[in-house]
Amino acid sequence: GSEESYGYAGNGADDRWQGLPVVPNYYTVAVGTNDLKAGTAGGSGDNGAHAYGTETSLTAAPARYHRFVKWTNAAGDSLSGDNPYTFAVKGDMEVQAQFAANVYCQVQLSAAANGRLKAGGGTYVYNAPVQIEAEAAAGYHFVKWTDAAGDSVTAQNPYTFTVQGDVVMQAHFATNPYQVHLLAEAKGRIKSGDGGYAHNAAARIEAEAAEGYHFVKWTNAAGDSLSGRNPHTFTVTGDTVVRAHFAANVYRVSLLAANANGRIMSGGGDYAYDTRARIEAEAAVGYYFVKWTDARGDSVSAANPFPLTVRSDMALSAYFAINSYAVRLVAENGRIKAGGGIYTHGAMATAEAAADGEGYHFVKWTDAAGDSLSGDYAYRFLVTGETVLTAVYERENLTEPLTGSEQPPTG
Repeated sequence: GSEESYGYAGNGADDRWQGLPVVPNYYTVAVGTNDLKAGTAGGSGDNGAHAYGTETSLTAAPARYHRFVKWTNAAGDSLSGDNPYTFAVKGDMEVQAQFAANVYCQVQLSAAANGRLKAGGGTYVYNAPVQIEAEAAAGYHFVKWTDAAGDSVTAQNPYTFTVQGDVVMQAHFATNPYQVHLLAEAKGRIKSGDGGYAHNAAARIEAEAAEGYHFVKWTNAAGDSLSGRNPHTFTVTGDTVVRAHFAANVYRVSLLAANANGRIMSGGGDYAYDTRARIEAEAAVGYYFVKWTDARGDSVSAANPFPLTVRSDMALSAYFAINSYAVRLVAENGRIKAGGGIYTHGAMATAEAAADGEGYHFVKWTDAAGDSLSGDYAYRFLVTGETVLTAVYERENLTEPLTGSEQPPTG
């Protein structure tokens, strides 16, 4: 070891000092381990003679369940943690590979409510990489890992780390937030229930129909029927679209002929809200339609037929009145005694003519067409319409001779 004192730095091959060839000293490198069961050590510098300044290399090989720690000298001082270990020989050396039994670390995992552990718990060698993973239950999602003190570690899942000691971690989960989106078809609206819900929460949804309409059912996004109840309560297990459907109310139109002097022709029946019903009545012979009245007797319309807009159950009555006719009597060369005037349909009238006029005598009654009706002075008949009767008279036959002024002209 005196070489360095004289400024000699050899490399073991063709050594010279101050230009003169020098034969180097040779040194021994003794290699050992702290525990033969823990591993072996050796290499180019293993227990042989080495010229001063030559480089040599040692490699440590730990046995199973052990690990290499460092190289030390005979005094136990640390030389290096490198493996392999390369150094220059400058004297006799004793180098020992230090091994240690592997340190095993416990990774203890737990899952809070609404989830489970998938992988990662167990025993690991010190400095080993560990991947842990948790899985949320249906309707929940992973939030974070916390340590034994409850402090947040990471929100990664799966999460990979290097184990360097016992580890306690817990996986935490939270309910998924879901959206319930409600839609209403025409003629209605959503009253309540639209919004955000936690998994498995109960949602109470309600719709309201417009005037004249009623709620029919709820359907899902695919159009499938869900319920005919309103309000409807269901358990939320995901984002949900629900649509409310409505239909027009159906109302009954009841029609009645108020007396036996007419009949209902058409219009009674069932109608959807706000539709038009054409109602019509027909009067009996000798009668005419007057009006439609409602169940309270109030007038609705005098139109017949009548276009009725249906918005509720309705009971309407058709009213009729008897026709009135004028009976006019005319006398030709005579006079009317009685019978002219106004008569209702079906009434009996008596037309009476004077038996004789001045130089004339009554013959018969004729109608407006000139057709004979009766030869009675007093003619009784049924009034069924406007009537014009004529009393027909004829001149009397002369039984006494005519005077000269009354003689018909000759030749």
